[in-house]
Amino acid sequence: CHHFGHLGDGNVHLNVLGPVSADLDPEIYGLVAAHGGSISAEHGIGRLKRPWLHLSRSGAEIAAMRAVKAALDPGGVLNPGVLLPD
Repeated sequence: CHHFGHLGDGNVHLNVLGPVSADLDPEIYGLVAAHGGSISAEHGIGRLKRPWLHLSRSGAEIAAMRAVKAALDPGGVLNPGVLLPD
């Protein structure tokens, strides 16, 4: 496990190395969310963490994301299904 981050803003990242079972994702991400952390940091949610977006974003925030996506990409051709869960 490696810790790194940005000293100026107090943003600490945790990088777990080695084989980790996907079964641990709900436990790990739930623990992070319970402590006010984010599962995605500033780099975006990505495909692997998409199912856990609701742990660090409220329903209203996800709805706002959907509205922005719909306004900027009404045809849904830009990265369909990548960011927002179905």
